[in-house]
Amino acid sequence: MDEQALNDKYPGRIVYREGDRIIVKIPVRFRRRNGRQMIFAEGEGGASNSTSEDNALALAIARAWKWQEELESGEYSTIEELASAKKIDVSYARRMFRLNSLAPDIVDAILQNDAPDHLSLRTLYRGIPLSWAEQRLQFLGV
Repeated sequence: MDEQALNDKYPGRIVYREGDRIIVKIPVRFRRRNGRQMIFAEGEGGASNSTSEDNALALAIARAWKWQEELESGEYSTIEELASAKKIDVSYARRMFRLNSLAPDIVDAILQNDAPDHLSLRTLYRGIPLSWAEQRLQFLGV
């Protein structure tokens, strides 16, 4: 990678010699994503939730919607039947179905990779308030 490409990828990067050592300083930020501490270099894709861990939340919502559609269409008559057909635990299927009660703007934020860092599947599995206003307050802080 040439010098300009490195400067574009890591703005604020400083490289210098100190005796026999080469010192490289890259400004970073620490962020918590889905319960994990992560390090992002400034300029790196850290501003958007694009890691596979972050996509797990969007995937779970898509799966919950699909399963809801399969129940409503009559393909499966109960959650237990669906869980058996998908070879998953019934309790997991029930937790996933709770995602269908999320407020539309929270779902949009998740799908557009604009959700707060603290919002994760683990957080949602602990409980989702029935009121969309309470959800916004709890999950988005608004």
